[in-house]
Amino acid sequence: MRKTTFLITLAGVALAAACQRAPAPAPAVPQPTEAELALRRHVQDSLAAVSRATADSVARVRQAELANRARADSIERVRLAAETAARAAAAEANATLRTELGVMVHFEVAQAQLQADGRDALDRKVAILTANPAVRLRITGACDERGSDLYNVALGERRAAAVKRYLVEKGIAVARLDEASVGEQSPVDAGSGETAWARNRRAEFVIVSGDMPLAMK
Repeated sequence: MRKTTFLITLAGVALAAACQRAPAPAPAVPQPTEAELALRRHVQDSLAAVSRATADSVARVRQAELANRARADSIERVRLAAETAARAAAAEANATLRTELGVMVHFEVAQAQLQADGRDALDRKVAILTANPAVRLRITGACDERGSDLYNVALGERRAAAVKRYLVEKGIAVARLDEASVGEQSPVDAGSGETAWARNRRAEFVIVSGDMPLAMK
C-alpha cells in the first residue's frame, strides 16, 4: 500500500514538473542571403525604373500632343490670317478696278474727239473689260450748260459714240456697251464758269450687268 502511494506521488511530481517546463522554442526564420537581398534590390530598382520610364513616356506623349496642337493652332491662325488678307486684297483690288471703270473722259468745247488723256483712261478700261468679260457698261455723254437743249443732247450722243467706237476698236464686243446722252441735264458741277464747264463736258460710265467682284488676270 505504501509502495503504491509512493508511486502515485512520484508520478504527480513528475507531471507537475513536466507542466512547468518551458515551451519549446519556435523554429528559426531563415534569413535571406546577400545574393537574395541583392536580387530583391535589383527587382525593386527595375520596377522603379520601369515606373519612371512609363511616367516619362506619358509625359513625352503629352508634350508631343500639346506641341502638335500648338502647331496646328498656329497653322490655322496663319491660314485664317492669309484668307483674311486675301479677302482684303481682293476687296481693295475690286474697289480699285470699279473706280477705274468709272473714271470720266472729258472733251474740249463743242468737240466729240477723244484727247490723249481720254484715250489713256479708255485703254485702262479695255484691260479691265477684257479680264472681266461679263461686265457690261453704259456710256453716257454730257455737255456744259451752253448751247440749246437739242444741240447738247446731240453732242452728248456723239461723245458717247466716240467712246464706244474706241472701245470696240480695242476689241470690246459692241453688245457690252450701251450709249446714252443727258445733254446738259446732269452736271457734275453746278457752278457757272470754265472750271465747271470743263468738268461737265464728259462721258461717264456705269456698270449695268456683270456687277461682281472684278479681277485682273
